[in-house]
Amino acid sequence: MQRIPLSSLLWALAVLAAGALLVFVMLRPAPPPVPQGADHERLPVADAVSGGPIELPVSTEGNRFRLADLEGQYVWVYFGYTACPDACPTSLGWISAALDRLPPELKDKVAAVLVSVDPERDDAQRLETYVGHFHPAIQAATGSHEELRPITERYGVYYERTEIDSAMGYVVDHSSSTYLIGPEGELLEIHPHGTSASELVATLQARIEGHEGRE
Repeated sequence: MQRIPLSSLLWALAVLAAGALLVFVMLRPAPPPVPQGADHERLPVADAVSGGPIELPVSTEGNRFRLADLEGQYVWVYFGYTACPDACPTSLGWISAALDRLPPELKDKVAAVLVSVDPERDDAQRLETYVGHFHPAIQAATGSHEELRPITERYGVYYERTEIDSAMGYVVDHSSSTYLIGPEGELLEIHPHGTSASELVATLQARIEGHEGRE
């Protein structure tokens, strides 16, 4: 009888858990927003957040990821990793639900990206499998820590590897905000951890209406 490697079994269980959590998130009522300063938002972030370009070599799209390639679209950006046990699947579940709630006229105007802060484990195939459990419109990208650090610093994202006594080996502690990027690459909103799908969509629509009102 062929034995299944422990690492493969753990990865399969993680994917199943993410899928189950997504179903739970989609079916349960929207919770109230988690205030800044609670849970993952206790982690330190930069005093000034500027946003800006994101360019990384590993992408689920097969080519080098460039945020500039999504010019003309609004983009929800989330920083996390595939082995994350709680914050990431919850936040990606809300983003997925928000994408499903978009009215038809906005479907082609909105994108979403997971930026992995765990490049040691998250290659393109693993990222593609993971985000595929949430929504086909979610892309994912990553790169070396040398490439990630300038980006995370500009976005005020904290992340740090922490060794643990388990088969996983380590976890990545990280802040858990969702960033709304405008069609010209500008940072429009920073949503705290726990922002629901309806709130994501409402803020997006308000921003779009405000932008169109200035034209």
